Amino acid sequence: MISISKNRCVGCGICKTMCPEGVEISEGVAEIKNENQGCLKNAAIACPQKAIKEIEQDLLFAIGTNDDETIKSGGHVGMSKYFQLWEYSGGELTFKEKRENTKYRGKDEGVYGDPGKAKATSAVLTGIGVLVGKMFGPNIARLKNEFVCAVIREPGIKKATEIIKENINEIVEKYNKKERAGITLK
Repeated sequence: MISISKNRCVGCGICKTMCPEGVEISEGVAEIKNENQGCLKNAAIACPQKAIKEIEQDLLFAIGTNDDETIKSGGHVGMSKYFQLWEYSGGELTFKEKRENTKYRGKDEGVYGDPGKAKATSAVLTGIGVLVGKMFGPNIARLKNEFVCAVIREPGIKKATEIIKENINEIVEKYNKKERAGITLK
């Protein structure tokens, strides 16, 4: 699956010049119009922003929520009541399951950076590659060893899944790094 990152694309049009059959520019951002074009690999090589990549990796995402409609607000993601699990595969993001955050029952206020909170969150999210929330606390220093910690300020989960797909390139890049850092997606 060839993907163009909306976060990285600056709309220069080099990719369209290299592959007019496969790329179009819409609202200042490149988009794939036909993935079955051999010239897309040349467009990816020519892209000065490295915004075009072939994504073959599947990833599991956890989105912290209290109500199944919005990303948890008003506190750190580790204090979410639930985590919605989504699988990215072949360019699609599919809902898989909802997990209750049963491991940690502390208050959202209080001691920030409590290692017990980080351990509890990790225990609930075994097998997950990316943790999505509106806000991370000091435990991001511990969590980023196990997950790509992705901040999305958009409140709605539906819109957040679109943002994830639009920026899958950076997420996969961060996931494959030995030293991970958080990422903010817009």
